Amino acid sequence: MKKILFTLFLLSFSVVFSQNAGPIIQDYGKTFTIENPDLLLKKDTLYKVIFDVYTDVEKSSEINRSIETVARFLNMHAQQGVPLENMKVVLVLHGKATKNALNDVGFEKKFGHKNPNSELLAALKKSNVSTFVCGQSFTARGYKRDDLSSNVKISLSALTALVEYQSKGYQIINFN
Repeated sequence: MKKILFTLFLLSFSVVFSQNAGPIIQDYGKTFTIENPDLLLKKDTLYKVIFDVYTDVEKSSEINRSIETVARFLNMHAQQGVPLENMKVVLVLHGKATKNALNDVGFEKKFGHKNPNSELLAALKKSNVSTFVCGQSFTARGYKRDDLSSNVKISLSALTALVEYQSKGYQIINFN
């Protein structure tokens, strides 16, 4: 009987603290429901955001959680009623995060396996996220344009992309 009660207790915890998938990107960026938040979103506001990502995980086989934060941003705001067309999102990769911009062939040449971020980058592109990699970081690491993911564009530098989009009213988010 104690085992049954303990199991039910654990299951109730998993329901209470479970994360929600989607609605924009189903496989990435799960969020928690927050009941009655004190800061409410304005659903008709145009949210212009640029994510500055320059860190990476230690294991090349793991997804970069800072990139997944972009999916979380989209899902979280959509769950609160902000339409996708009101979210203009840009992702800039540089520094240690540069390798995440590689296609599967280029990544496999360098790390021995496919890029774990490929599907996430494709889902972000499908959701109208523009992803750029710093050309300086990309070139300094010896990567070739043929190794670049089709879901990523190359900029002169991360500095250039960040300044350009901030001059257009984008707000920078840095979760490194």
